[in-house]
Amino acid sequence: MSRTSWKVMLITPFRLSALLVLLSSAVLPVGQKQSAAADDGTTETVMHGDADMMDEEAVGDAGFFSGVNTYSRSIVRQLPVDRGWTYDSPIDKSIKNLFKTSRLRIDYLHWSMEGPEDVLLSAPILGVADPTEPEAVFDRSTGIGRGNGVALEYNDNSMDTNGMRGVLEFPLPEGSLEWNVWGLFKNESHRPTDSIYATQDNLIPGDNLVVVTNFNVNGELASNTNVYDTSYTVDLNTEMVGTGVNYVLDSYLPGEGFRMRPLFGFRVISLRENMNQVGVDSGGGIGTPRTTTIYSKVENRVFGPSIGARAEFRHSRFSIGAEPKFTFGFNRNTNQVRTNQLFEATDPTFVSVQKNNEFSPTFQLSLYAKLNVNDHLRCFIGYDYLFIGQISRAFNIIDYNEDRAATNPAVGTKVRQENSGFTTDGLTAGIELVW
Repeated sequence: MSRTSWKVMLITPFRLSALLVLLSSAVLPVGQKQSAAADDGTTETVMHGDADMMDEEAVGDAGFFSGVNTYSRSIVRQLPVDRGWTYDSPIDKSIKNLFKTSRLRIDYLHWSMEGPEDVLLSAPILGVADPTEPEAVFDRSTGIGRGNGVALEYNDNSMDTNGMRGVLEFPLPEGSLEWNVWGLFKNESHRPTDSIYATQDNLIPGDNLVVVTNFNVNGELASNTNVYDTSYTVDLNTEMVGTGVNYVLDSYLPGEGFRMRPLFGFRVISLRENMNQVGVDSGGGIGTPRTTTIYSKVENRVFGPSIGARAEFRHSRFSIGAEPKFTFGFNRNTNQVRTNQLFEATDPTFVSVQKNNEFSPTFQLSLYAKLNVNDHLRCFIGYDYLFIGQISRAFNIIDYNEDRAATNPAVGTKVRQENSGFTTDGLTAGIELVW
């Protein structure tokens, strides 16, 4: 080979640099990104370049970068916005699923509560077979005749009232959890005695008809009457509220047909009642006028565990069922009697309070028919019967008594322990929303 040909093949430093640049642009691209979806929903971006020098601006540019080491490789992951540790957690998903399959029922209640029946608002009168019939009465202090008097017998069997009930149901494994809250609006019973005084004829001697309240003396039967010749009224107010939680087991066989579902839970019922008796006596010209007040109040709080069953026949368009439930209840009641100007205008206000604990068994039966309007709405109508044992009533707890051994005889009238059964029943109607 000649010297001239060798000079042509000679690789100079300049030619070597140009060759390296050409190879790097063709084989080793710098700053190119490749994106792929990761398993957890984030975005992985593969970058060819220096990981220490990559930033958000570099990720968006797929060209060459000045000063970037072209012999390194990095992965840039774009993470989602941090929404807290509970977002899409197992707890969060469970709560979402719970509410997605829950039910809300809203009921209108038209119930009738058991009222007083043949309750004598007085102690029996010595020597009088029927104190509700007119008999000659005498002034307690002077013994002077005050005409013919009658004691009041209280009857009110029409204590109808309205109310509302809400039931929220959550599905659980092997059953459902139901929470209910209900209440009956206050029933106000008013008993005026204007008709009694309207029969008075002061022009005819002995025709004066008055209302009386008789009192025992030291616990013994006596003829010891308070006379009211101007007016006498009785007001009775009764209201109920309650709440409870039931766990209802799923039926053994799903689908349509007759199904039996056992249930157990816990319930609380509150029955509050007060009665106010106000009698006005002019004194009849022989005594001091007075306005006697006898006020009584009861607060029954019944609570305990419940067991029962829900028997239901299911169809794609309707359902009919019955739900008996028994509660092993305990009644923690607080009773109060307050009097003012009981025998004399100078008698002060006296308050007597008593608290008791009673075993109060409770039974409830619910019958219902339900129509499935669509997948999310149902309408129903039903009947409810509720019995509560050992309940205090405001008209039963008054001890009509005068303690003549005491400095103030008015202290003799106080609370007495008297319990009875209580029932309420009526119609229900409402809607059920299904999510």
